[in-house]
Amino acid sequence: MSGVGWIEFEGRKYVVEPGQTGLDAMLRGGANLLFSCRKGSCRSCMLEAISGDPGESATAKLPDDLRDLGFFLPCVTLNPTEVVARLPDISRWVMRGQLAEREWLSEDVFRIRLESEQALDWQPGQYISLRNPQGDMRSYSIVSHPGDYLLELHIRHYPEGKLSPWLGKGLEIGDMLEFTGPVGRCYYDEALDPYPLVMVGTGTGGGAILGIAREALRRNEDRKITIYHGSTTQDGLYLKAELEALAARHANLRVICLASRGDAGERVTDRMLQEHPDMTREVLFLCGNPDMVEAARIGALEHGVALNRIIADPFEGPESYAPKDIEKISAFPPNPEMWAALENGTVLTRILTEFYDRVFQDPRLAPFFYKVTKQRLIEKQYAFTRDLLLGLEDYFGERPFNSHHWMVISDELFDYREDLFFEIVRGFDLPEKYIWAWAGLNERFRREIVKASERGQMMDGEEHFRAARTYEEITVDTLCDGCNREILVGETAVLLDRTGELFCEKCSN
Repeated sequence: MSGVGWIEFEGRKYVVEPGQTGLDAMLRGGANLLFSCRKGSCRSCMLEAISGDPGESATAKLPDDLRDLGFFLPCVTLNPTEVVARLPDISRWVMRGQLAEREWLSEDVFRIRLESEQALDWQPGQYISLRNPQGDMRSYSIVSHPGDYLLELHIRHYPEGKLSPWLGKGLEIGDMLEFTGPVGRCYYDEALDPYPLVMVGTGTGGGAILGIAREALRRNEDRKITIYHGSTTQDGLYLKAELEALAARHANLRVICLASRGDAGERVTDRMLQEHPDMTREVLFLCGNPDMVEAARIGALEHGVALNRIIADPFEGPESYAPKDIEKISAFPPNPEMWAALENGTVLTRILTEFYDRVFQDPRLAPFFYKVTKQRLIEKQYAFTRDLLLGLEDYFGERPFNSHHWMVISDELFDYREDLFFEIVRGFDLPEKYIWAWAGLNERFRREIVKASERGQMMDGEEHFRAARTYEEITVDTLCDGCNREILVGETAVLLDRTGELFCEKCSN
């Protein structure tokens, strides 16, 4: 591999081609890495270089203390020089803070304020991950602005939880605790200045929404903002008084607080969509329950919001998401009018053909379809879409989760795919109402497709994992898919289950 950039991780070397990032090379090679933004902001993919030089770009977005520890970001790594990397030792880069204040805001929600030992730069809506003495970690959104000096977090108390009982009753004021961060992309950016804001927060997600709204008003006190604060019960609307007091100081701020249970129960998502039938000009912030975030995203796209103007932070629990694609397909309302607008499939075929022509030339998307024929993809996507729009049950291929179970796909990459797809769709002059409906259709399966690590296939409600690499004894002479040398009967070769490729022992090391 002389003269070629590479990163060695967990015993395997990943060649980084010119113009390719280290993260892309490692993901394509099968490395199991966490990642999110792919731009060097969230630090989810951060690794530690034991030796070698990852290059200037790999560390440019890190503070000095992390660079000094040898940490680097594969997502912005270009041209690495013989890097041997490992997962970062979290004990080397955790930060420490002192519990300065604690106040119970309701029966089961409290706020804490921390004073960090180190100078931090954060935005309200980002999050930090706190660690208890046993090593358990949980993430909490930041409510305060850096100018407030103290980090403010809103925490729901779960009696059987790993951290909330300790944070709510175990720690004493003045005690020290450890955390990582801040990270995350759910915050206000100046690029959003031209747009009205619609903000939905359920549970303690309302705290993040409160912090983001304050920041937007701090930058422009005349901003038009509508906030929806939701909970299952009236008691859960712990921010009602604080939000209404903020609205009283700003005529352009409107606040709606709703409980979904009870005689007059109403979901904030339903009210938000009812009051905003056309969202082509709005920016939508979503924080809290992941089911709420999903429903709001789907509905908002069906109401015309631009995908890049949805900024969301679903509060996913520690358990893996249980896919619901079968139920979603069954519940999808057919749209024969849209099928007619697609000229009964003729236009759909043209759209899919042009789309997959682009995909197979796209350096970020093409690797996911290695050794898959373009025509087969077009046929499967055509049949799946036709069945949904016409309410048929003729499609017998794998459902979205199982089709993508091994693919490590971020929200950002999902959005990238959607942007490319609808750029092509709009070239066919389809009425906007059908484009909105199509965007909502695709959004229904985001949670089945987006993931930070490989999942197993779902069979009869149970998840089954298969080995990514198996060692096979060759019974018929064949050729190595790597170096093309002959593999003889009796030799051992490595079979990559995902791609069906067979490698000699030399190429597989």
